[in-house]
Amino acid sequence: MDNRKKIKLVTFAPHPNFGTCLQSYALNKVLRDMGHDVEFIYNGRENPPKTIANYVKDLIKLLLPKQMVKNIKAKRAEERASKRDSPPYVLSLPNSYLRYWLSLLPGYKRVYKRLKCRTLQWQKVWRFTFEDGNYQMRRLYTKHHYEEVVKDADLFITGSDQIWNPYCGGYNPMMFLEFAGDKKRVAYSSSIARPNFPKEVENRAKSALQKFQHIAVREKSSVEMLNKLLGRDDVKLVVDPTYLLSREEWEAFGNRATIEFTLPKRYIFCYFIGERFEDYAAMVDDVKSKTGINDVITMECYNRNNNYGDGILYKDGGPYEFVYLLSRASMVCMDSFHATVFALKFGMDFVHILKTKDETNTASQNTRMYDMFSRYGLGYKLYNKDSDDWLKPVDFNRVGKILEAEIGDSLEFLRKEIS
Repeated sequence: MDNRKKIKLVTFAPHPNFGTCLQSYALNKVLRDMGHDVEFIYNGRENPPKTIANYVKDLIKLLLPKQMVKNIKAKRAEERASKRDSPPYVLSLPNSYLRYWLSLLPGYKRVYKRLKCRTLQWQKVWRFTFEDGNYQMRRLYTKHHYEEVVKDADLFITGSDQIWNPYCGGYNPMMFLEFAGDKKRVAYSSSIARPNFPKEVENRAKSALQKFQHIAVREKSSVEMLNKLLGRDDVKLVVDPTYLLSREEWEAFGNRATIEFTLPKRYIFCYFIGERFEDYAAMVDDVKSKTGINDVITMECYNRNNNYGDGILYKDGGPYEFVYLLSRASMVCMDSFHATVFALKFGMDFVHILKTKDETNTASQNTRMYDMFSRYGLGYKLYNKDSDDWLKPVDFNRVGKILEAEIGDSLEFLRKEIS
């Protein structure tokens, strides 16, 4: 009996946030290794669309002195942090025949790639996504394309990352499978990263999620919240997809990296995606002083110029380079959920700083980190400038046993709910 399924995978499309890249890669690979036909579908709307005003602002930034642009960005970061109760942005499913017709023109893909990949980092992300055989990708442009993909599917799976967090790129109907008709829906490790849905989108999210046959999420708090919201008792807790691949598989993945400089023998690897720049700098200086590790490599994913610890600023790395550099570090400093996952996967010493100081901020994503550190008894690895507790080593034997059981349970959920 052939149990091969046509699965349409929905999560954030890969880009230079390497957690986003690697969680989608891992789930896609696991499903393919199970023998299924997996197609990654996306619509190019993982972020709110740019307006004419946005393009004008981008042009002005090119003409202003760098220091002035830096000051403006810092001021806007403060303004965003102060908006505690702002409603989330609500996206819509694109229905653009013009974009589709343009995509059919000879040379369109070549021109699009050139415009999209203006940095070496983006070139590496593009190659990882479209040219290395890691995915079977399909972009949806029009209502007709959504109808086609529904007819072609046996089931839809929403993947991991913060696809259900309305403050992470907006409330996206694509991620809630609002278009999926009567086809089976399964959520694997989908993340809300918040205690609840904001009231502006709660009923819409509830209506969409009630159509899911099986829901598994990444945070324990989301299990409790969704069971209450949806009036069910079967929402399950599973691990992030990046845990599902073995250490050996990730090492082989990292060995595909191209590093353009010579690595120090011992170094601190830094990966920060938030905006607590002064706090990150102070933290790295503290880590250098107390560990005696003098060399630092900072990997940026948003084309920023923040270099920490008077080290190497690396803006040209892609997903392979991220895994390679992290796996060979002597110490990892991060505010990233996925960087922490990989530190645990590779048995690396690390210290984590929360992305947001203000717990009442709507943009706060701290819930997921408290959940992770509570589950594994690693709260002492949260950085505190007034304490040296973060220097305590991790008992990877103890944590590994917990993870081994969770990984087995999570894989069993996938096998069972897809069948």
